[in-house]
Amino acid sequence: MFWPILRTVLFLLPAEFTHEISKFGMRLMALFMKQPKEIRNNPIGLAAGFDKNCEILDLLPKFGFGHAEIGTVTPKPQGGNPKPRLFRNPRDKTIFNRMGFNNLGAGIISERLKKIKPALPPGFKVGVNLGKNKITPDEQAAGDYARVARAFLDTADYFVINVSSPNTPGLRALQTIEALSLIVKAVQQELLSPANLKNRAIPIYVKLAPELTGDSLIPLLKELTALGVSGFVLTNTQAGHYIYRGESLPGGWSGKNLSTTSFNRLTEAKKALKGDFSVRMISVGGIMTTEEAIKRLKSGANEIQLYTGWIYQGPLFAHKIYHELHS
Repeated sequence: MFWPILRTVLFLLPAEFTHEISKFGMRLMALFMKQPKEIRNNPIGLAAGFDKNCEILDLLPKFGFGHAEIGTVTPKPQGGNPKPRLFRNPRDKTIFNRMGFNNLGAGIISERLKKIKPALPPGFKVGVNLGKNKITPDEQAAGDYARVARAFLDTADYFVINVSSPNTPGLRALQTIEALSLIVKAVQQELLSPANLKNRAIPIYVKLAPELTGDSLIPLLKELTALGVSGFVLTNTQAGHYIYRGESLPGGWSGKNLSTTSFNRLTEAKKALKGDFSVRMISVGGIMTTEEAIKRLKSGANEIQLYTGWIYQGPLFAHKIYHELHS
């Protein structure tokens, strides 16, 4: 009951500033929470974008998560789009972001993960969301994705190729089998290279946009599966605009408005792949209630991820879902 009051106060502050002080608040709160000894049967994860630079990863098991996706990470550091670039719409329980892959770069973030990973409970998985730098031409994108993967060969539990963010100009043009084939093969080549000292078989997922459906989605799923992709993250944010001081800003919407669309992409993908249980599905987008979370898992998602729902429902939302799943 305390969270709605605190949320109202926090929502009076600029969204990106609130995001930063919330991470500080989580660290204080975590002092009074117990770290699980190991993670068992927990399909609840934190979506990419929340912990871009691997700052709160060590806290997440305490908050009920079984995995987390850091990033999006690009080869070189980049500042992202100009501020303000994060907005809330509490009435509709949505968030609009136009962050633009702001992150500290693969070198710094991979070193952080190396230090944090040994302290995480056994069974807690860390995914790395791979991206390209804004200045990299699309025809050279595969090299960027491979370079980021190379930096995390000894720490990542899975990779996610992100070609579906609406916040980097031209990125979604890479959602073709021709472009994605080059990217997937480049990342796969890194797994086979001498740089993979531990010879780890790291699963590769592809994150797709919610606007892809029917003839735009199904052939892509089948072709990428044939290339050896382990699964898909469905879906990214929905492209749109936000009116700020009379200016129409392009970006992506997440939250309640995405619930039906993301659920439909999950069921469409499962149907297209005809129950191929070797292809794993991570469902993300519009999971705002425990009922929606359980619905996704019962509808074929192997795992789910939270972001906007966590912000609106509060820091114990993942715990609530977990207890409902096991009650």
